[in-house]
Amino acid sequence: NVSYDGFWSFHDPAVRVPSISGSGGKSNVLSHWTYSYPDPVRIGLCTDELFEMARVNGHGQDVMKMTQVIWYRSQTAPKDKVPDANGSPWVDQDPDADYITIAPMHLREALWWKIARPIKGIMYHGWQSLVDTDSPGAYRYTNPNTRHELRRLINEVVKPLGPSLIQIPDVKSDVVFLESFTSQMFARRGTYGWNHTWAGDMYHILMYAQLQPRVMYEESLLNGDLNGAKVLVMADCDVLTKSVVKRIQDFQARGGLIVGDAEVCPAIKPDFVIRRFARTKEASADRARLLEAAASLRGWLDSRYQHAIASSNPNVVTRRRRFGSTDYLFAVNEQREAGTYVGRYGHVMEDGVPTETTLHLNRKAGFVYDLVNSRQIEPNTTSDGLTIPVALGPCEGRLLMVTDRPIRSVDVSAPRESEQGQSLTINVSITDGKQPLDAVIPIEIRIIDPEGSEAEYSGHYGAASGQQSIEFNLAPNDRPGVWTVRVKELASGQSTSAYIRITEKQ
Repeated sequence: NVSYDGFWSFHDPAVRVPSISGSGGKSNVLSHWTYSYPDPVRIGLCTDELFEMARVNGHGQDVMKMTQVIWYRSQTAPKDKVPDANGSPWVDQDPDADYITIAPMHLREALWWKIARPIKGIMYHGWQSLVDTDSPGAYRYTNPNTRHELRRLINEVVKPLGPSLIQIPDVKSDVVFLESFTSQMFARRGTYGWNHTWAGDMYHILMYAQLQPRVMYEESLLNGDLNGAKVLVMADCDVLTKSVVKRIQDFQARGGLIVGDAEVCPAIKPDFVIRRFARTKEASADRARLLEAAASLRGWLDSRYQHAIASSNPNVVTRRRRFGSTDYLFAVNEQREAGTYVGRYGHVMEDGVPTETTLHLNRKAGFVYDLVNSRQIEPNTTSDGLTIPVALGPCEGRLLMVTDRPIRSVDVSAPRESEQGQSLTINVSITDGKQPLDAVIPIEIRIIDPEGSEAEYSGHYGAASGQQSIEFNLAPNDRPGVWTVRVKELASGQSTSAYIRITEKQ
């Protein structure tokens, strides 16, 4: 790794390798690309694999995640399988296309699965499938609506929430998904960065069962990272070393639960077995089988394991992150149906449908804020925790913030007067009326000159611990007069303003 000021390096596809430390060397960032079909939720597995690789590498590497804007035609709308005469117009317009455009709803859902994890960068590949170009090459522009959805997501989700999301840590999950290097070498198992293996199916089942698994390598297990775990999931773990078996047996003896497939190493006796099955490539039937397995697993776990967060509807998949005493709950609508773009081929269900659920959070009390719609939500309090009703549009995601104290005020302080060419400080505080909140709160700050033009420091911020400071440098030729600083916090939607008179430099 060669480091220069202002430059950084990334490596991808980082996890198209066995599950062992070393891939990516000492690059600053690990990354990987993922195709969204057949189910966008699977982008989470590859992202979690990147985080585990960064942990075992031990170099403090960050993680980025790429969504492929292209789809393989052979995997989504095969040329040799013509469903009927009412197929999507792109088939007639470009019958020889080998790489087509991702469906808009898949793009939408995939984004939520990336940002539900503490990634530091979002990437897309396939420009010629996203926009109409003069020389398309192998990538073909077959869906004109996808680019508009990407623009909307950037403006409505990434820009307002991004500065906060990169500051909110993940939680250390008590559900572990073991990826066995030994089995990959001696039994030819493993994901190798792809989503279509049995291990990918098992991970998918866990997410439908409202679990938040953490990928773990054997070397992490041997280093003691299994301490604190409550559930160990073993798929593609046919062959294990003696030392790994000993650690797993000790975990089980302490009361840890083991979920495995029927092929797990004979020295390990799972408490619950999910039998391996192969996908048929009929999207609806395959999804139903995954949901059935998830329901069976969740039914067995409910009396043995306490979820930190769970959805009453398995089609809404959840995830949690935490900053201080504040929980951040992600809920994403995974319910889809076959549409008119590629749905008639049967391999992919590309259109989302609306759905409703009730989220249960294992927390005695809290104030709930919808960070997408900037409003407070009243939860219901039960003996088991908080319940929150949620309605989601097609493939829609939602981010809820749950705090110990309510947001009562938004305060902004700035000098009443300054001069051209000077530097000044703008301080923002989101409080319960007395103290700043123990949370990262998304805010929008607009700094506006006397004629209504916004200054370059305007934009979205993440107010960590409820506070944000901006060092604002006035140019020697900035317009004199009264400037306005407008601040809006995007949790409850409250806003406030301050005014600064800028005088000409003497």
